[in-house]
Amino acid sequence: MRENNWLLSPMAKLIICTSAIRVLLASKLNLGNDEVYYFTYAVQPDWNHFDHPPLIGLFIRLSTLNLHWITGLSMRLPAIIGAAASTWLIALCGKQLRSERAGIYAALLYNTCIYTSIISGLFILPDSVQLTFWLAALHQMLKMVASTQSAAKNKAVLSLGLWIGLAVMSKVHGIFLWAGFGGFAIFHQRQWLKNPWLYVSVALTAAIACPILYWNVANDFITWRFHAARVTADDGINLRSFGLTSIGQIAYANPFQFALHLLALTAIYKKANIASGDKQKLLLWCGLPIIAATTVVSLLRETLPHWSGPGYVSLILLSGAYLDYQHEQKQTKVLTLLRASTILMALICIAGPVLIKCYPGTLSERPAPETGNGDFTLDLTGWEQLLPAFEKLQKKDIATGKISSDAPIVTNKWFPGGHLYFYLAYPLKIRFLGLGELKDLHKFSWLNSNYGTIKPGSDAYYISPSNNFDDPKLLYGKDFKKIEMAAAVPQYRNGKIARYWYIYRLRDALSELAAKVEMPEREKTNQPEHKPSQHIGQPVSTQVNP
Repeated sequence: MRENNWLLSPMAKLIICTSAIRVLLASKLNLGNDEVYYFTYAVQPDWNHFDHPPLIGLFIRLSTLNLHWITGLSMRLPAIIGAAASTWLIALCGKQLRSERAGIYAALLYNTCIYTSIISGLFILPDSVQLTFWLAALHQMLKMVASTQSAAKNKAVLSLGLWIGLAVMSKVHGIFLWAGFGGFAIFHQRQWLKNPWLYVSVALTAAIACPILYWNVANDFITWRFHAARVTADDGINLRSFGLTSIGQIAYANPFQFALHLLALTAIYKKANIASGDKQKLLLWCGLPIIAATTVVSLLRETLPHWSGPGYVSLILLSGAYLDYQHEQKQTKVLTLLRASTILMALICIAGPVLIKCYPGTLSERPAPETGNGDFTLDLTGWEQLLPAFEKLQKKDIATGKISSDAPIVTNKWFPGGHLYFYLAYPLKIRFLGLGELKDLHKFSWLNSNYGTIKPGSDAYYISPSNNFDDPKLLYGKDFKKIEMAAAVPQYRNGKIARYWYIYRLRDALSELAAKVEMPEREKTNQPEHKPSQHIGQPVSTQVNP
């Protein structure tokens, strides 16, 4: 791409336009379940966290100006800036792969892929920052394939260690990059294995990622055991999980793009000259293993389709090269898939926010107390209505002696705990405690150290949104003398009730309460879900019984 008049170039226009759309959407939509949860990573930085490495929290801390500017937009800035950087990087990769036009096609595909453009390009997730490092690593790999000079290759391989290390510190499956690069080197470029700088680069990745190991040693490898349990086989083949994951991958890729990927892979299989053989093989090694791994695991247990998302970056690059190849062959019909992909993305960006913000009431037909249950749009709208209603109730309760002035809010799960913490407890500077099991609380078990405990005889609030309703009498009936409903706060959308927030007073704690940091045995997962919270007087353990 020409450096002169860059702002007038197609790439600049694409980056500016897509970034503006993301800024607008980020400003108008509430944060989702995962997004508010990762806010806790910024509030309590650590070497690693229960679910993921620490980089996402550090980027949130940076974008919110050390937590002095906390809005939906400031939270999502790392994703928006990362998507802009990734658009530029994928264009560079496409140019290395085939041509400048192939890079532009790849950039267009990147911004019309639902996973790369919205899930990780708008929402603030570990994937949001990882994808930029993932693409930077692919860029260095492609430079190594293209370079004929040893010095240039050595520089690229050292940079590779840096970018993969940062990808791993965003999300541990960044290690698939080394696996893919290693597979390519072993089967196609064995002379690379004789380069001592390659092993220095691997060591650099290990050094960057060592905080993950340090934290897990201190916490009895609890993250690894948690994720291992997520990929351990359930009984028999899970066809339902396989079907949902497969459909989810197609949807996240954008169905029209998925069809384009199949055409590109077919052309490669038939030896079409869409790019040099080594570059094609490299991208396939870095993309297909993580897609295959996610799909295979889905046969054994429940998975999430976005786990395979980074693998589709390779397919986007190959499809961009395929579009350029077809353009040169004057076969432009295939561009219809790119146009359809763009139209679908435009519809999602328009219809999605309109549905979320303007649908009258709720999409759910569940009656109270589960009003809104199953309505996915409620995660992204209406939370700002809770704070003024709760603040008014709290002041009245304190003034009338119905609750103690330092009463915290408690939660038994990370969702909707994340929303309650971000939109209510944190701005009002109210203590927020997780009381329940580690498998439900995740990071909130560690965040408790910021907010102390519930002393005997003191009170607390429990808030249950009707779309995620839990009865506090079943959860905490053995921990407090009295549990009473204080209010049912309605959320209105377009003039109709979308859900309720049921606010309860938990009166007179029977003992000192805090969450117990313990990984439960997998064999116990069939026990009743609702259990009393753990007493701080009980031993705290992170051991798992064999």
